[in-house]
Amino acid sequence: MAIIKANGLDVFYTEQGSGDETIVFGHGLLMDTSMWDAVAPEFAGKYRVICFDFRGQGRTSDPGHGYDIDNLVRDTAAFIQAISTKPVHYVGLSMGGMVGLPLAARHSYLLRSLVLLDTSAQAEPWLNKIKYAVMTLIVNLFGVKPLIPIMMPVIFGKSSLNNPAKRETISHWKQKLLALPKTIVGPVSGVTQRRDVSNELAKIICPTLMVVGDEDKTTSMSCAKNIAAHVANVELKIIPQCGHSSALEKPEDVVVLMQQFYSRLA
Repeated sequence: MAIIKANGLDVFYTEQGSGDETIVFGHGLLMDTSMWDAVAPEFAGKYRVICFDFRGQGRTSDPGHGYDIDNLVRDTAAFIQAISTKPVHYVGLSMGGMVGLPLAARHSYLLRSLVLLDTSAQAEPWLNKIKYAVMTLIVNLFGVKPLIPIMMPVIFGKSSLNNPAKRETISHWKQKLLALPKTIVGPVSGVTQRRDVSNELAKIICPTLMVVGDEDKTTSMSCAKNIAAHVANVELKIIPQCGHSSALEKPEDVVVLMQQFYSRLA
């Protein structure tokens, strides 16, 4: 565990493994580095593996502003330059992928490859924006607790929610969500108010893997197909019986798909 300065932030990150190549993992909204606990260690035998927290989440500093995706891209570019002198393999889930897409398009020299899990290049649908605005008001007034029943089906697929083997994972993340401070509305607004970057995707030149759960209702199959239609060197893979949080719901599948992708790069 360590802290490093990047774009004026104290960025928290974990590091394990070693190797000539580095994999950098960017987490999803409302989460932190620990969401990669079942995925990242699987690559530590061959790669230097780094997981970091975005501004205002986890243990990275919160300046109280700058939560928009464009600024998170600047944060991440600065972080990568701070921890590596060579291009890295970037992996992002949901919000992490929303950062990864423009990062790859605008800073191609920083990335060796791009893995996208359950994410989107498009703006949030306007009906969702209204829903999230109401939810933000509730959080500001009462905290996160009243929204937990609504949030769980957004984060996890129905198969995971109904699977006794996933009960411990679901319960763990429910408790983490309950512990979120009211200031989480800043990062949430940064994601829900994002703009469409589909017109930038043609600039992505690194090999790309796009993975989506077939039960993902947050960034659905249409979002994945939109990315696949615009990125030149992309593979699209679907994980069955999986919702929006593939790294938590089906980590074994994610690891296999990533290992196969990296082996093809080699």
